[in-house]
This record gives sequence, C-alpha cells and structure tokens, in this order.
Amino acid sequence: MAQFLVRPDLHREFADPHAVFCLLTQADRAAEFELAPSSRYGTVVHHTLAAHEALADALPALPADADVFVVCPDRFLVSPDPAQLGAGRRLSVMPCGSTPVTDAHVAYFLDVVERTDPQALEAAADRLFEALGDADEVLLTSPAEGASARFGVSGGYEWNQQAGALTAGEQQIAPSGEASAAPTGLYRFDTTRRLALDGRIALLGAPIVHRGDDPAVRGEQARIFADLDVLRTATVLLDLSGGLVTGVTALERAGQPAVDALEKLYAADEDYRVVWEFGIGLNPVLEQQPGNCGLNEMYGSVGGVVHLGFGLTPSTRYALTFTCADTVMTDPESGSRIAGPAAPGPVRRLHRQRTPGCGC
Repeated sequence: MAQFLVRPDLHREFADPHAVFCLLTQADRAAEFELAPSSRYGTVVHHTLAAHEALADALPALPADADVFVVCPDRFLVSPDPAQLGAGRRLSVMPCGSTPVTDAHVAYFLDVVERTDPQALEAAADRLFEALGDADEVLLTSPAEGASARFGVSGGYEWNQQAGALTAGEQQIAPSGEASAAPTGLYRFDTTRRLALDGRIALLGAPIVHRGDDPAVRGEQARIFADLDVLRTATVLLDLSGGLVTGVTALERAGQPAVDALEKLYAADEDYRVVWEFGIGLNPVLEQQPGNCGLNEMYGSVGGVVHLGFGLTPSTRYALTFTCADTVMTDPESGSRIAGPAAPGPVRRLHRQRTPGCGC
C-alpha cells in the first residue's frame, strides 16, 4: 500500500514543465509510492531503479526531455555527468543513502520539496552572493559564546549554488537551498588547499555523519553520530587557523561527548581537521529533523544558517557537516548582516555555479 504521494504539479523546481514528469524510485520499494495525476504535464510515469543499477544507467530509458524526480530511500546514488543526463532532461534528486533516512524523513522532506519556492531561494542566493562580492572577508560571531572568526571570501574558491528553478540539462538535490565554497571543486578532495578561516566558531544544531556508499561502517557511523548529536542543544567551540582545526572545546559538560568523538576522528585521520566546505543553508521551509539525516543540511531558518563541512567520502571514511545555528555573518567594514534576518543591498557578484550532485 502506498504511503508516499508525489504530486508533480507542486514540484516548482521544474518551472515551465516539459511534456513528461517521471518519478524514479528503487524497484523494491516502488509500491510505497503513488504518483498523483497532473494538470501541468501531459504524461506522468513511474519508473524504477533495479538493485545495483546506477542512476546514469537508468536515464536512457526515460524520455529525452523528461522532468525526473528521484527518491530512493535506501540507495546511495552517484550523479550522472552532463552527457549521461542529456541536454533536455531536468533532474531533481533526494539524496538519501549516505545517512539512514527513515520513512518519517521521506514523508517530511517530500512535503518540504512541495513547499519550497525556487524563485525565492534564487533571490536569496543572489542577495547572498551580491553581499559577499562586496567583501574581501566576513566576520562570523556568536556573541552568546564569545566566538569570533574571519573568513576570507575572495580566496579563489569554487562557489556553488543549490537554489533556483532547473533549466534543461541541469540537476539539483531536493529539497534545495544552499550556497557553499570549497577550496577546489566540491568533489576533488585536496587537503593542501585551504579556506582562509581563522578564529573561533561555535557549533550548535543538528550534525550529519555521511558514510558514502560503505554499508560496512553503519554501526560505527551510528556511534559517532550518537556522540555528536549532543550538538543539537550543547555548544562546542572550534579554534581554526588557516582553515584547519587547532582546538576543540565544549562550552558545557553536555558537549563533551562531541569533543571526545572529534578527537578520536582527528587521531584516526588528520584530514578531518581541514574545513572542506563553508556553507550557508538558505531553505526557510524545513526544520532540522531528528536523527542522522543528510537532508537537514539545507536548513536556512529566516536569513540563512552557516554550516561547516569536514571530510569527503571516499577520501575519508566519513563526511561531517556541523550546523552553526547562532553564528551571525557580517561585513566587517559596513557592519551589514549577510546571514541573518536582514540582507544588504546589491553589490558586485561572485562567480558561482550550479552544483550537480547527489552523492556525499
């Protein structure tokens, strides 16, 4: 019996619908999904992904100009390259398999996808990049914790955007709503390249522990996450120098399990000390959900929420994302708030690109 309803007419990430809407699910759970009829699409179809079948291998069976929405709760999917996607298709993927996404997560985030306004997200991303384009560095402060850091935003990084409506030949994760910077491409892990991030940053909010496509480490992944999950209510401070963690401190005793877990990870692999991603969640619709859920990363509250990423699978066993829920990002020269309730006016743009990708 179907427990998840996908309604094509509410998927605004596909502006100006193509002729065909295609729902793609894993074959062994296809009966759990129902595809609603549509007044926007001439045809709606439900295709399935066989066990061990790659997403790229399934695409040739779909219409060349289809709008494709993918949700495979138990599968880690690797993004197709542009040639495999094709010039006409548009692809929206709920990234699930790298964290233990539950049925409750699937139901909640399907609803979030329907309620997400891609035009509003693109406008928010534009405001963010315009503000960043006017600054050589930004100030990151958490007044309650006495934390302060500086991030040099003009360091020649790769800036990426997961926000806005899709055009033909594009792919995006769902729900969308993020802007981020990495020292090189997001999927080219090179610890000799660093973000210019110095000072002290407060971690507070839901953590995420990705395992990539390695089912053998599920038990360890769960144990690490359980220790880090105290960060939802307890603050941990990271000392940073040149984009590298030099110290980690619990602000109160409740945060010590997270400190201990991080110290163990650093002892096992020093690469976890490197800040690989500086991100700003932009989606105001979603609330961070319980459990180790990668879909929490787009959390944007009212004016954008900073998060930091460490590691990249399979270069590291895990990839970690930490919310900095009470961090305020400002332009130190003008004092304008960049991430928060207010947004500054338009200034020069940074170059950024859409980020194709559903793997972590």
